[in-house]
Amino acid sequence: MKPRTYALSIPLIGVLAAALLAGCASDPDQDGCDISALGTADDAISLAAAVAPSRLVAGSLTAGADGKYVVASCTDGTCRWNADGGAYETISDTGYGAISPDLTLVARKVGCADIALVEVDGDKQVQRLEGLPNPKVTDASPVGEIAFSPDGRLVAGTGLEGDLVIWSVEDGEKVVSTDLGSGVGSMSFSPDSKLVAVVAGDSVSIRASDSGEELASVPAGNQARPVWSPDSRWLAAATSTGAATIWDSRRFTAVADLAGYDTEAVAFSPDSRSLATISTAAADDSTSVRLWAPAALGGSGPSRELASVSPDANVVFSPDGKTLYTASAEDGLAGWNVATGKPVATFDAPELSSSPTG
Repeated sequence: MKPRTYALSIPLIGVLAAALLAGCASDPDQDGCDISALGTADDAISLAAAVAPSRLVAGSLTAGADGKYVVASCTDGTCRWNADGGAYETISDTGYGAISPDLTLVARKVGCADIALVEVDGDKQVQRLEGLPNPKVTDASPVGEIAFSPDGRLVAGTGLEGDLVIWSVEDGEKVVSTDLGSGVGSMSFSPDSKLVAVVAGDSVSIRASDSGEELASVPAGNQARPVWSPDSRWLAAATSTGAATIWDSRRFTAVADLAGYDTEAVAFSPDSRSLATISTAAADDSTSVRLWAPAALGGSGPSRELASVSPDANVVFSPDGKTLYTASAEDGLAGWNVATGKPVATFDAPELSSSPTG
């Protein structure tokens, strides 16, 4: 999870930078790198976040499986909206790195290299997951990405040194611990929870979630966000060219390229036959939500623009496939009718955190 944003003056940033470079600002765990005193107990502040105004963490956007709610980590903590729009409810004062499929449990970075599992209702910590290496960094958490498995039984976390650890939600025990090398990035579990796709360097490594064994590897850009189709048949991610590629998940061979655009985010429709992307056109640098129906997936072939959005936006489908939700740090949450491209509702936005004013 990206850390929450706090308003800081320019002189204070200088003081914090000096403190961070000199060593730990606070270390209640005596592990050499906890800087939580600069933010909150669960959300360490970073200088990057301190100068970036935002309303929510775009990558945290989640639509509940029952179609009732949309949730995101926001400046107020964890925000939940009714799917048909309106005001949001702050269901926790702290944000999250990942949220369970049933929206009842969140995973947060805590201490130096640990992950806490916390009940949304009541904010009670039920597990503390340990096992990621502690490289003694002082300017950010050494925990990278966090992801729940679709069946809610596993949580995966990556570390700055290239480690992948998978834990059992029930007892907090490690199931997998493996080293993928440097440059570990985003990851996602397959819909049946048996595989996990994780960006490692210039490829996406597909691993067995019960053993960590690498079963396949496909080329991808180091900022890719691998996404599985709901029927588990396809895997999509941006490659080093910037465009998204779709692979057959049985043989991991490429079946379609979504050429002509740099892809920031990908979402499959519930029927697995089409995709939505946050795409930036090479011709004019404009960013939009685009809908694709590749012939290889049984679609009609051409793509179409749905709406203009911010470059940092994320996108997810509603469970019935009729609505696309987009979220960006600056613009907040929006909903779009897939058939018409028109806004379907207005979502109240969390307050925009302020950048340094000097």
